[in-house]
Amino acid sequence: MSTLIEAEAKLAELGPTPFPLPLGPMAPVVEGGFNGMNKSDWIVAGMRERVGAVLRGCPPERLVDGRAGAKPYKLAPASEAPGTRALHAVGLAKASGSPVLCFLGLASAASGDFHEALNAAVLTEAPVIFLVTVHTLTDDAPVGAQLATTPEKLAQAFGIPTTVVKAEAKAVQKAVKAARKKGVAALITATVE
Repeated sequence: MSTLIEAEAKLAELGPTPFPLPLGPMAPVVEGGFNGMNKSDWIVAGMRERVGAVLRGCPPERLVDGRAGAKPYKLAPASEAPGTRALHAVGLAKASGSPVLCFLGLASAASGDFHEALNAAVLTEAPVIFLVTVHTLTDDAPVGAQLATTPEKLAQAFGIPTTVVKAEAKAVQKAVKAARKKGVAALITATVE
């Protein structure tokens, strides 16, 4: 994890655009997610999670522009609409024929795009892994609860297998590797306590 923390500090020094987003308690989820995939697999990350590409050898300087991808490192450009990431990941998984990991948060799971992505993943048999990080909202959160159920229940309604793990690097890595091996759509929820 020290590699991620060092890269995050270097990226912050470089002044990333549109703005820096610290990993905080999500660092183990990012580490486990990236390490659970093969380097030949695409990853669809958000502005925060993109720093995980350093685990694939990507220099932090290559990650300064948050809207640019890092093609040699199989990192897709970050979408400013988090739920849209899920749709991009489905398309990328279907087009490449290889598993794709998509990082999401609970707010992303509340978007209509996420629901469409679940449906599209099943209909097209796309091998996409949705990795949703869930943490308790505090009183200083800009908005309250946005999802009336859990991401797992949504995925299960579409027949997508789900796994819930603690936000620990080894647990996330193991769950991602297992989902990747199955070669079908899967949802993993990583809970931050």
